[in-house]
Amino acid sequence: MHKLQSHRGLAGIGLRPAPGEPVRLPIHFFTIAIFSFALGTAAAPWAAPRLADYFYQLSILSWVHTFTLGWITAAIFGVMYRYVPAMTQREIRYPRLATVQLVLYFLGASGVVAHFMLGSWDGVWMAGVVVVISVILLAINIVPCITPGFGRGVAETGMLIALFFLLCASSLGALLAFDKDRGLVPGTLLHNLSAHAHLAALGWVTLVVCAVSYRFMTALIPQGAQVPRSAMVQIFALAAATVGLFLALFTGVGGVSVWTVASAAALVAYAIIFEDIVRRRGTGADWTVRHALAGVFYLLLAAGAGVWLAAIGVGSPLGARLAGAYGILGLLGWVSNFVVGMSYQLFTGFVMRARLALGWPPLNTAELTVSSGRPLVFAAFNGGVLLMAGGLLTGQLAVARTGAALIALGGLVYSAAMAWTLSFAYRRATPAAPDRLLRAAQD
Repeated sequence: MHKLQSHRGLAGIGLRPAPGEPVRLPIHFFTIAIFSFALGTAAAPWAAPRLADYFYQLSILSWVHTFTLGWITAAIFGVMYRYVPAMTQREIRYPRLATVQLVLYFLGASGVVAHFMLGSWDGVWMAGVVVVISVILLAINIVPCITPGFGRGVAETGMLIALFFLLCASSLGALLAFDKDRGLVPGTLLHNLSAHAHLAALGWVTLVVCAVSYRFMTALIPQGAQVPRSAMVQIFALAAATVGLFLALFTGVGGVSVWTVASAAALVAYAIIFEDIVRRRGTGADWTVRHALAGVFYLLLAAGAGVWLAAIGVGSPLGARLAGAYGILGLLGWVSNFVVGMSYQLFTGFVMRARLALGWPPLNTAELTVSSGRPLVFAAFNGGVLLMAGGLLTGQLAVARTGAALIALGGLVYSAAMAWTLSFAYRRATPAAPDRLLRAAQD
């Protein structure tokens, strides 16, 4: 295979860069994401006993935002900056503005995480405002590309709605931090916190993952398969259920259980549609598909846990334990599996494009891939998520800690392999055999 040949896993993202394209911009976001994932998973054994004690603690909020802002959102931004122009055939209008957005996002996201840990609510809301500004700058570049496809393309539609939810969620998060000692926002603390969390988790993260995964997995099917029309219905249904759940939580008008069931139904519909797409692919499951299917499994568990939580609330010891397990199933089991799986397909292509634009010696997918550790990552990470969630739910701290240790193992092995791949967008050198390096490190 020629060193510059693309593969179907890139889902239509070509290798030939446009003149003046900021090809390393997505790599910068991926670097932030991988560092955050390594930090978050390494801290899982530290977080487990605190989460078992009670889910609402500043240290736990810091840990959670390491994943939501540092890992998941940064990775999605990186994909958007390349995937959206390639999909819509529209160039990013303001590449210099995109660089400013990267810097502001890093400062804002890291500031939120750090000030939660320091216990400074003023620091949290100030950093949160910086995150909001960075989201607006992202929208200035991305929204003009995807707006013409709204209602016609499932990826464009889902991303546009999800960006709106992200702006709302980030603004509300900054507002709640500002209001912590001022009491200006009506409603109870836990209801407002839950409204913010579900606006971000369902409206932003889950909606954008659903939309992109439909397009991404369909592109892996031979002979130009199309995204089914039911996918568009599912996207709008999930968006409507998210709005209903948010209003029920934030305004206190009631109906939380009803909108939770509606959200769960939209997620079950996604699982059915996605499984059909994977089945039509007709080839053996690679590690991308395995992580995707594991993510769907955890999505269904999280949906069930969410319905249960809406029924019993968080006021009881069982409800508090369930809230912790619910977060682990959704944040790590569902979303993180998808990001890991997609990164296996996408990261090497992004690095290849960057090297091509820089005029460095070209490398192919095999030369940039560390594959021997992927079974360990899959088994350790997913086994760890099950054990940690189960241990938190049942009050078995030893089980939760064992699961957290496995999450840390899988997360660090994955992060080391991906950091090695991404490093070749920053150095001209050509690699030694990556699998041999990994085996040597394990020995």
